[in-house]
Amino acid sequence: MVEKKVVVKIPCGMHIRPAGILSYEASKYRSKAHIIFKHHTINVHSLLNIVAGGIKCGDEVCVRCSGDDEQQMLDAIVQLLQREDITE
Repeated sequence: MVEKKVVVKIPCGMHIRPAGILSYEASKYRSKAHIIFKHHTINVHSLLNIVAGGIKCGDEVCVRCSGDDEQQMLDAIVQLLQREDITE
């Protein structure tokens, strides 16, 4: 298992479009991934769970991945959460 804390830089927060991009990216890997935010564990493979998490720009989250390709998945998710070019 690997994990990393990251500040979300997506300007509009995790609404439906960036959540869809994140969920799609997660589907490319065999590992399981979760975002820990305000004592909630959010399944990154679930678009609705991501949106329901209420993550906004500037929030600090912990990304946790476990499985065969966990490090590659972690790197991809962290990179995506730090993108500033995803807009509505």
